[in-house]
Amino acid sequence: MKTILLMVFVGSFYNLTQCLDSQETNLSGRNLTNIPTNCSTDTTKLNLSQNYISLNKEDQTSLGRYENLTELNLCQNNITELKNSYFTGLSKLEVLILRNNQITSVGEMSLFGLGNLRILDLSLNRITYLPANIQIPSMQLQAFYLQENNLTTLDIKDALKDLKTSLNITLNGNPWNCSCSLISLSSWLNNNIVILENENITLCAAPKSMVNYNIKEINTAPAELLGCIGSSDVSSTTTSTLFIEGSTVLVNVSINGTNATSTRGNSWTFLVGVIVVGLVTSLLILAAVKFPRWYDYILSYNHHRLKEEEPYMFEEEFNVDFDMCTNDKNQEDDTVVVFEQTHSFVPEEDGFIEDKYIDEHDITELN
Repeated sequence: MKTILLMVFVGSFYNLTQCLDSQETNLSGRNLTNIPTNCSTDTTKLNLSQNYISLNKEDQTSLGRYENLTELNLCQNNITELKNSYFTGLSKLEVLILRNNQITSVGEMSLFGLGNLRILDLSLNRITYLPANIQIPSMQLQAFYLQENNLTTLDIKDALKDLKTSLNITLNGNPWNCSCSLISLSSWLNNNIVILENENITLCAAPKSMVNYNIKEINTAPAELLGCIGSSDVSSTTTSTLFIEGSTVLVNVSINGTNATSTRGNSWTFLVGVIVVGLVTSLLILAAVKFPRWYDYILSYNHHRLKEEEPYMFEEEFNVDFDMCTNDKNQEDDTVVVFEQTHSFVPEEDGFIEDKYIDEHDITELN
């Protein structure tokens, strides 16, 4: 028992002296949950692999103590996320190894401050997406390891456009979706300044027509295999955009003359409908102007019910001079004769309705 305690004490003392005095500190496999703070601030190489470090806020403060670090190994820990501005205090860092963790997300500014970084290892993680605008401030980056992740697409050419040295990048073991979205990466990988490691096993996983294609060959593959027509990143294809009445029509013309395809926008149906309605309306207006008689006929053709007259009475008063043609004396009597018309002539209704188009002159001739 005493022997065991002595060995533990000696081991702890050895580790402590190694951490305090050495510029190359190896604390691999020590079951650490946080970055130690008792190591020398002159430490240049710190190996913390095979521990349980998660890179929390406390760890960020601890890392800030080691301003002279040039190499940091955090392989096989419990890191799940790379937060923004986490390594800002390590301006001299040249090698950052984060291999074999559980990293799923990477912040846009997570590498900010690493102006001297030469090697970045993010392999064997669970990264599904790397921001296109990720800040990689180092112009001296020489190796970038991204193999064995869950990446389906990648576009970091703008983030690395200022590189002054050739870059070795490793991308195998990812389920690459070799459609239009990956054409940009394929073109970038064919640049002289980029070297794709393990090129023969860096293959497409989708679509089915592109399975087992090398991702560097995408930009030269037929458009129908990619599941899209044309791309602005393909050097052999130019894209023209045509705007018609609010509708967009994309016309892709291949320079070599092998492909010429036009793709209609989503509002094409709406455009056709507007044109049809406009034509029909124009025809109706033209018909109304050129042939007005049918319009007048519709407006003027009205039926009116015959007006029924009430029976009326009338009286006529007149004087009658009776001359008996005799020798008798003339009698001057004013006699009033009253004629009463009890009923006026009312034609029987025959069920017909007066038509205003029958001229009165025609009626007189008929009578």
